[in-house]
Amino acid sequence: MNFVAIDFETANEKRNSACSIGITVVEDNKIIEERYWLIKPYEMRFEPINIWIHGIKEEDVENEKTFLELWSEIKPYLDGKLVVAHNASFDMSVLRKTLDSYNIPYPTLDYFCSMIISRNFYSYLENSKLNTINNHLGYKFNHHNASADASASANIVLEIIKELKVEDIKELSKLVCFKIGKIHNNDYTSAGKLQGTSIISTRVNKNVCNNKTLINTTDFFRDKIVVFTGGLSSMSRLDAMQFVKQNGGSTGSSVTKKTNILITAVKNVHDISYTNMSTKLKRAKQLNEFGQGIDLLNEEEFLSYVK
Repeated sequence: MNFVAIDFETANEKRNSACSIGITVVEDNKIIEERYWLIKPYEMRFEPINIWIHGIKEEDVENEKTFLELWSEIKPYLDGKLVVAHNASFDMSVLRKTLDSYNIPYPTLDYFCSMIISRNFYSYLENSKLNTINNHLGYKFNHHNASADASASANIVLEIIKELKVEDIKELSKLVCFKIGKIHNNDYTSAGKLQGTSIISTRVNKNVCNNKTLINTTDFFRDKIVVFTGGLSSMSRLDAMQFVKQNGGSTGSSVTKKTNILITAVKNVHDISYTNMSTKLKRAKQLNEFGQGIDLLNEEEFLSYVK
């Protein structure tokens, strides 16, 4: 499959403030080219939060070309192409707003979002952030560098099409339930999620594969909502959450009336004083006093189900 992955970084809160762009070109399921440009933004104003995210400062771009001056180089990578970005609604908005600022006609392109397909295909993971998915896939990269982020987005798509053995975007769209967006004639249609049930990856986290205690299966977590509090010493929380999901359970970020199991690193979970409890453990104890029936497991008890 042929496609182009892109990523923008912005100088401030405005979508027309592109200060860098990364482009990764994929042909026949192989990365053949990676490009990166610093951009002098339309308005030379850098917000501290944006600098903190990507590290680009005003002095880094004051002598760089504007997007208008770079467009003749960038356009051939996008016009008439299939484009992917992680959180594509953001990157496509940056593209459109920046083009609008310079009165540049839109290119014609189809696009889709690697974050949406990650959320569908790797639904057992804690979230669909770019670094979470790439860590799961075994890729290390310099997050919030536009070139690295574009390649990371491309890697996600390549891994999914490799696992599913698909040959075109329409087939991938049907299997993973996502909608292809389009930019054309100075207008656009959004990419998004389609109704239906996506195929789920059968890939096991490499760290989990190396831990034989997590290979076994159990019905204990099936149809249960599991919440974790505190860090585990035997594995990362991400691996523990993945194990729960692979065995039919789901995970939550807070204790509610729907919670079935709370897993904590505290050994004496049943005897700990109220003042030393975490907020989640306090909430679970309170709900249990009203008959909720949340199972409280320490790490050793949790491991007894995975061994």
